[in-house]
Amino acid sequence: MKLLKRYATILVVLFDIYLFTGGYGVHGRIYALVSKPIAKILLQIADAVGGVNAIGWAIIILTAIVRLILLPIMVSQSKKTTISQLKMQKLRPEFEKVQAAVKTAKTPAEQQAASMASMALYRENNISLTGGVSWLTMAIQMPIFSGLYLAIMHAKGLKSASFLGFDLSSPQILFSVLVLVIYLWQAYLTQLHVPAAQKKQTGALMWFMPIMIAGFTFVSSGALGLYFIVGGVFVVAQAFITHLMYAGLKKQVEEDFTILKTADDLLKPTGDNGQSAENFVNQTTRRVRPEDLRPRDVTDEKPREGRNAGKQNRPND
Repeated sequence: MKLLKRYATILVVLFDIYLFTGGYGVHGRIYALVSKPIAKILLQIADAVGGVNAIGWAIIILTAIVRLILLPIMVSQSKKTTISQLKMQKLRPEFEKVQAAVKTAKTPAEQQAASMASMALYRENNISLTGGVSWLTMAIQMPIFSGLYLAIMHAKGLKSASFLGFDLSSPQILFSVLVLVIYLWQAYLTQLHVPAAQKKQTGALMWFMPIMIAGFTFVSSGALGLYFIVGGVFVVAQAFITHLMYAGLKKQVEEDFTILKTADDLLKPTGDNGQSAENFVNQTTRRVRPEDLRPRDVTDEKPREGRNAGKQNRPND
């Protein structure tokens, strides 16, 4: 199953690269292969709805359908990320020991050994280095959201469309304010269970993103503002579902996750002969000596003995 997922991830990522390297405008590959079919569906929904608000309702309906389809995938991704973060919290004291060993290392070999122990903590305790992020999930989402975004940006009849009295072809301050409020709410829910140490690293970015998205909608069309409003509602729903699952996930990690290898296990002398971690690194990362690179003299020091040698030494007749 893991092998199948790996091959699927590689194929989807290669397809994404093919799409995004073909240009991002109306003449690009992603617009031709993804956005045009989405735009046709958008116009069909608008025709079915009818009326002056048809384009606006079509944007809401289509965005909601796409988000609903992807919501289980997004929630599953959030669940895996949360479990990985909880395991990291439980393992934090071990990482602090390794960090202390790196700082107190007296030689480069000791420092390298301690760094290797840090990586080994992840591997030996079955914790993902990517924090539970699924590259396949991300690769699937990117062309869908980008294609929907471009379809709405270049939708036919958008310049003359309106929604509840708001011109969808020009920026709308109210839409930007709603986007800011919605994504600030999502950031708040996301930060609820983040450890204090991690908040210092990621907190500023989490609060900056809503401002950036709101600023983008402020200078773009009302149609894109409407798209981000609907998408934001589903992002908040995803964060709220993760918040409700947090207590259960924490209990699950406390019961099921056990530390298989501690920092002391990985930093102590290894091998049956009491070999130190420093010596182990020296052996596994053996450097080539300069004298090993010099050309060797393959000529024998002594003359060859035997039949040919005897002939060479025979006096001339």
